[in-house]
Amino acid sequence: MPFKSYEHCCSSCIALANLGKIEGVIPILHGPQACTFGNQIGSMFCRPSRLLTIGTTLKKSEVIFGGEGKLKEQIITVYNQYKPKIVVIINTCVPQLIGEDLKGVIMEVKQEIPELKVTFCETGFNQPKSTPLGNDVSWRALVDVLEPQDLSTGSVGIVCRAGQDADSMGCLTSLLREAGITTYAFPAGHIDEMAKIVKAEFLCPVHLVPYLTCKRLNERFGSKTHYFELPVGVEGTSQFLRSVAALTGCQKLREIVEREEKRAKPRLQKIQEQFRKNPLRVLLVSGPANETSIGKILAEFGAQVIIVPSMRNQFARKEQNILKQRYGSQVIFHEEDFDTVLQLVDRYRPDVVFGDFQARVEVIRMLIPCHINENYLNEYGYDYALDFGEHFFESLKMQVFNEWKDIMQYYA
Repeated sequence: MPFKSYEHCCSSCIALANLGKIEGVIPILHGPQACTFGNQIGSMFCRPSRLLTIGTTLKKSEVIFGGEGKLKEQIITVYNQYKPKIVVIINTCVPQLIGEDLKGVIMEVKQEIPELKVTFCETGFNQPKSTPLGNDVSWRALVDVLEPQDLSTGSVGIVCRAGQDADSMGCLTSLLREAGITTYAFPAGHIDEMAKIVKAEFLCPVHLVPYLTCKRLNERFGSKTHYFELPVGVEGTSQFLRSVAALTGCQKLREIVEREEKRAKPRLQKIQEQFRKNPLRVLLVSGPANETSIGKILAEFGAQVIIVPSMRNQFARKEQNILKQRYGSQVIFHEEDFDTVLQLVDRYRPDVVFGDFQARVEVIRMLIPCHINENYLNEYGYDYALDFGEHFFESLKMQVFNEWKDIMQYYA
């Protein structure tokens, strides 16, 4: 079987990085020592440098006979030393395969430490979508232990993709709050602030990822989920905010959108003119679900976009329909299986590639600019898109690539 370069690191790694950004929450990686080490190293590109990496580091005998006792001991040790409000067990492949009784362990810990909330998420076994699913299942695990709070009528909960979004959603929440709408952001930098999401009457996910999270919030707290579209780029952000205005009956938010569009459109038109003068075909391959959002921004600029989607839930399908209706044949979704990114490059002949780290190794010999998906997060709102567009051609370093192409052609 050929190596599939679009497969990301394990979803356990992303769950570890995701949860580690929230103060008051400590994740415990339940699995073999090699799993703990691999996920610690793998998460370094997207986690705080001082993130605690705590694991059960199961030995061979514990894999055979079970590691529930070691897990319980580790939970108690973590609580005694750090006093977290919530411990999330990241249950990796091996404990799942041997059928460990995590619910039994949690019940025993609850009897000894009643004030500690312990929950778990199951990771692994989903390589092609591991980055987004690691986020979603870890958020859902947190929702399972949140306490009910009084519902705030007419309030909106902004549900984001990953830990990187914690305390980074001002581009949207500031506009909603300016309009007088009570707004909660999920995630947030501290679990106490994050837990306020249960007060929201309406959940408005701003990315494709948190489908399971929103579903669990609806089930437990009676909120209503409304997926409008990704609030990225100028048009996407405006349409999202207008939809929230219609949902809440807020006229002031409509006025704010008109003001922001008036501010943004002159810059957008200059960017679109650049793309008319320098037409591009861009291939975006299975990122942490941002292949669709970055592709949406580039399509608004005028690029032809080929997207290999990492998500296939209801949010993703709705977004695909929006992009097809808005941009027609300018946006292509490639959902067939493939072995390497190079195969897609041969098929679509892109001028630029956005992919995972392995993609650069494959396409660099083609002398095509290759950007790493993980470097393009928090892509919400007007200003991200405008800054991205104004510096896009500079970031390609096309002069360098063209010089190398000339050298290769000369000496070939």
